Amino acid sequence: MPLSLLDPTSDEQYWPPRGVAGAPLGTILIAHLDLPSLRDFPDQLADRHFLPWCPTCLLLEQPRLRLDWTGRLLEGWRQVGVVGDSPTPSAIRAAIRSRTPPTPETLARYVIRRTGRAEPIAALIDCFTHPPAPPAVPRSTLARRLRDFGSYTPHDWRALHRLIVATGRTPSPMERVAHALGLDPRTLRGTARRFIGDLAPQATRWPGWEWKLEAALRQGGYALRSTPRATPPTARHRSAPHQLA
Repeated sequence: MPLSLLDPTSDEQYWPPRGVAGAPLGTILIAHLDLPSLRDFPDQLADRHFLPWCPTCLLLEQPRLRLDWTGRLLEGWRQVGVVGDSPTPSAIRAAIRSRTPPTPETLARYVIRRTGRAEPIAALIDCFTHPPAPPAVPRSTLARRLRDFGSYTPHDWRALHRLIVATGRTPSPMERVAHALGLDPRTLRGTARRFIGDLAPQATRWPGWEWKLEAALRQGGYALRSTPRATPPTARHRSAPHQLA
């Protein structure tokens, strides 16, 4: 099958998505792409509203595809990991962890895409930038824009960013991650509980920043766009910059 989902609590891979939500938080979306052309792939993969909280992994027999080219292929809406030989569940999860950390712009675009509101993007980018850069507009203006946007303050968005960065690269226990970064484990655990609720114990165990950001939006009571229901994958023919041999 061209698409499958990797369950976060087991090694089960399945399709189609289950239930009204489509896939629980922590699920990984897997795309099995054929070489050499990579021209035909499911429409859902390039749909910016299809299971956006699922980190995406491409399975390629010969993973010689540059990730920046992959980003253009997917129109910039998905940050992907790539697995070649032996696409085991552990290899797929490792590929998600090894992705380049998301940029402030990537995180802000996710929030805007899910809420359908573009006005706070500059304020969000400012909050997701570390170390903080001089804002293009006064901080009081940014704070007002975020206050009008929803329940989280600039301090909250910065704390969420620290959580995403701290828990993104290793499956180590939360306490070990906190100590390695010079953070108070109680503070990191409390931040995780606030933003991702009952899934806080999985913050370092389940790879991917997408599901954590999605969980935070839900915890914060933000109105989110509905996502399209899954249908049997259909292939879209796309021009590719080059062919893989």
